[in-house]
Amino acid sequence: MMARILSITCLALICTACAETADRPVPAKPEFLNSPAALERGLPFSEAVRAGDLLFLAGQIGTDPTTGQVVPGGIDTEARQAIENIKAVLERNGRSLADVVKCTVFLADIGEWARFNEIYKQYFKPPYPARSALGVNGLARNARLELECIAYAPPPQT
Repeated sequence: MMARILSITCLALICTACAETADRPVPAKPEFLNSPAALERGLPFSEAVRAGDLLFLAGQIGTDPTTGQVVPGGIDTEARQAIENIKAVLERNGRSLADVVKCTVFLADIGEWARFNEIYKQYFKPPYPARSALGVNGLARNARLELECIAYAPPPQT
């Protein structure tokens, strides 16, 4: 008797799950997004990938978008430029820094973590995105930091 009740319960749960799934649209495949500048420079990665309601941004270092070179001035100017680069990618995809839900910060010198936080707080406001920060040994173009973000980006309502 107990086995029969368990079987009926499992069948009911499966039917419920199938009915709920049938009402939802099938998620689209990920959309790989690139900027003209990234394509011109032949960079072997997408600047962002939209997957469902999330927009995954490639890591950004403090490069000047016109020259592709790291801006001079150390952690302060590089942090500002990296965040501006993130902001530009978000804006190209109809989003803003307010949509960011998670950031990962890679610092060439973890001793610059507090200084980075001061710059970060000029751009991100409470409630802050979830964030991880770690010290690394070597970043592209000898940058002081790299910042990657994930933004909540549901498709527009039609």
